[in-house]
Amino acid sequence: MADYSNVTQIQYDKDAEDVIVIDRVVDSCRYVRLRTDKSYLIGKIDQLLLCDSFIVVIDKHIAQSILVFDYDGNFLNRISRLGNGPGEYLIINHVAINDRKEVCILDNAKERITIFDINGKMIESKHLPFRGKSLEYLGNNNLLFRVENCYAEVGYKEIERSSFVLTEMNGNIIYTFGDDHSYRNPSYQSYSDNIYKYDGRLYGRLDHGNLVYEFDKDSVIGRFELSLKNDKLYSPTIEDMSTPGLYKEKRLQQPSFSGTFFVCADYSCFRMMFPERTNLYTWFFRINNTGRILTLSTESNDPLLACFNNPLSRWRDNTLVQEISPTVLLSRKNEILENSKIEKKEALFEGLSLEDNPVLFFYSFNTTVLINGDVSQQ
Repeated sequence: MADYSNVTQIQYDKDAEDVIVIDRVVDSCRYVRLRTDKSYLIGKIDQLLLCDSFIVVIDKHIAQSILVFDYDGNFLNRISRLGNGPGEYLIINHVAINDRKEVCILDNAKERITIFDINGKMIESKHLPFRGKSLEYLGNNNLLFRVENCYAEVGYKEIERSSFVLTEMNGNIIYTFGDDHSYRNPSYQSYSDNIYKYDGRLYGRLDHGNLVYEFDKDSVIGRFELSLKNDKLYSPTIEDMSTPGLYKEKRLQQPSFSGTFFVCADYSCFRMMFPERTNLYTWFFRINNTGRILTLSTESNDPLLACFNNPLSRWRDNTLVQEISPTVLLSRKNEILENSKIEKKEALFEGLSLEDNPVLFFYSFNTTVLINGDVSQQ
């Protein structure tokens, strides 16, 4: 079903890297302090959804909450809550926002999706005949699911070995795609969500897969294929996956793709893990119009730039956003006040305590430097 005729090959040569330091390529870094109150505490941000006028913060496991803030960090409202009543959820598997700015919660424990407006009013709730790991809207009328193919109700056998299912809002299946047991060049393990949405386009990847697909209503297109030059890649076997501890042991001996990637206006970036390096995770950037690949070095005297490691979301064209906990910020307070170039750094620490909610940092990447900047050969 997939079209592989125009796949962009991204071959990463870790022995001949073009390295660019984060100080040169991030031209601004600003923050949003999410207000704190005992009624809307955040443990860890698992998903971060950025809209024009509001931020949706999803804590799936600790607070088990979906909270809405504005860009000044003010709390606006909560979307639903944990419980077994109408409109409540037992598990937050994934959250998506449609073109009408409605919030959709995927809850496998209840085997349904529930849709709310941004003020928290329930609009509708729909039963699912399968269990989804994640979901995203393809327009307002279709939903793409990354499914758990071990489970499907009677009458939905086509889902049993599929990885992705595109449905209409009424549940009618448009197509299924992927088989976790027969995939192309199985080289990497995924640790992140498998569906991403950038500029209205949906991207996804299979577990253990190194190929990123783009999904539309009528087809699946192979978009990016990642590989390493002159290196052996770990391909897990059935024995590896079924023997306790063996898979983890082998995975930590070979390079792997973390599954995290961002498609931005001027670049795409991917995160790899190299067990032999002190900093396990390495970000590399591919410049969209030239194909040039650059390795990002986060060694910096600016502690806030050095903290860049695990962005959660893309903001506008070329900005990536991640959380930093108050624990980390307060432990490096003196360094930040002395060495960081961020604006309003004194205000960052006013009244900040260890119990406060995380702080969001917006890293804006200078694509002129990415495209034309000098690099050092490692």
